[in-house]
Amino acid sequence: MTPTIFWALLTATMAFGVGIATFIAVGKTRAKARLAPKEPARRIHEACVAGGHNYKVFNTGYRCATCGNHISSHEGELYGRTEDGRQERRREPR
Repeated sequence: MTPTIFWALLTATMAFGVGIATFIAVGKTRAKARLAPKEPARRIHEACVAGGHNYKVFNTGYRCATCGNHISSHEGELYGRTEDGRQERRREPR
């Protein structure tokens, strides 16, 4: 067996192995994605789910008195709970 044939077989075997590993990883990711919509993105207080948020004026925006969700009063500002990370509020994408 010449070195050229050896390296060609080794490369083909490695490419085949990487392809199988990728196929398995994609399958696991798709299976996890199918389950994701059934789980909420973050926990919302039961009172807010049942009757909506109870917003009060807070600093430069509004904060829910029940769960602490924050909404800014100006477009482009950040909103959401501090613990969950703030999201930017925009009507149109940048």
